[in-house]
Amino acid sequence: MKLHSTRLAASVLFSLAAATNALALDGVETFTSGGSFFKRVVTNTNPQTTSTTTFQDLPSAGTTVFVPPQTTVLVSAQFNAEVRCNNTGNTAEDWCEAQLLIGGVEGSPQASTHGPDTFALKSTNAGGETTASWAAHGFSRHRCIRNTSTAPMAVNVKVQWKVTNFAGATAVPDFWVDDSALSIDMSRDCTVSSPASTTAFGAAAKRSTATDSQSTVK
Repeated sequence: MKLHSTRLAASVLFSLAAATNALALDGVETFTSGGSFFKRVVTNTNPQTTSTTTFQDLPSAGTTVFVPPQTTVLVSAQFNAEVRCNNTGNTAEDWCEAQLLIGGVEGSPQASTHGPDTFALKSTNAGGETTASWAAHGFSRHRCIRNTSTAPMAVNVKVQWKVTNFAGATAVPDFWVDDSALSIDMSRDCTVSSPASTTAFGAAAKRSTATDSQSTVK
């Protein structure tokens, strides 16, 4: 009886480990496309700050691109800026977040959409960062967009920002962004694949591909 129980426990642990490994692969996606045919860059030299704890649009860090009719494209967006994330003297482990929306959906990797963690562009270093802790940081996001209509499809690309706040209203982090550049590329054709089976991980591919017979993706 004891031997049976031991084997059963081992079997359960093995199943849990397998499930954990499967979940870990759920966010792995490979995007493939042809040559680039479009590029746009939006820059801003004006410093901006926020202490919002919900995602808001970062001013002057967005644009609209147009996907040609009857085509599938890979939209790749990259954001770089001088940033600072400080809450001097407070030891709460806070950070400053950013996300890139492509057609109203977070581009891959979808850190904020499919946690458990979120994407920290910079942290407060548990209070170690100061008002002079500026540094260059950047990230990129990607999404396949399919336009099945006979008209160009408008796709909005924008950066959003916010802070986490585990210390309460009296100690909200300050998120500074300056000298930013948002770069958008479109390349012809786009496929997205996952290293696991379609049954287990098809959702990862589906959520990254947009199909729309309308002319606008908000």
